[in-house]
Amino acid sequence: MTDHRSEHPFDRAASSQPGAGEPERPRVEPEIIPPGAPDPDPRRSAGRGPEGFPDGAVFVTIDRDGQPRYTRIEPPGPVSTVLGLVILGAVAAGILLVALGVVLFWVPVAIVVVAALVFSGYLRGLWRRFMGR
Repeated sequence: MTDHRSEHPFDRAASSQPGAGEPERPRVEPEIIPPGAPDPDPRRSAGRGPEGFPDGAVFVTIDRDGQPRYTRIEPPGPVSTVLGLVILGAVAAGILLVALGVVLFWVPVAIVVVAALVFSGYLRGLWRRFMGR
């Protein structure tokens, strides 16, 4: 008779532990730091940026030639926001004009095609009457 039990040590360890099918609970409670509050752990906040960067400023460090470089990225001001919205509006207006141009071009073409089909049907009827069929 063959024994169908697994010989893998991890299988034995998992089956012998109580609550083996339950998910593992976190070992440490997560720490929630409110925005603008100083970091209570000085090890995490050490080396975050050069002096003169205001709290909450976003910066990117890039190690070039062994020296860290810092770039300051701030939220856009009111002038930049208005300029961005104007550019976005101009792009949207251009797309709308192209779409309307396409529609306004194809509407007369469709009318001419429908008129040509109706006229050809009328001519076909006249031709059949003329030929006596």
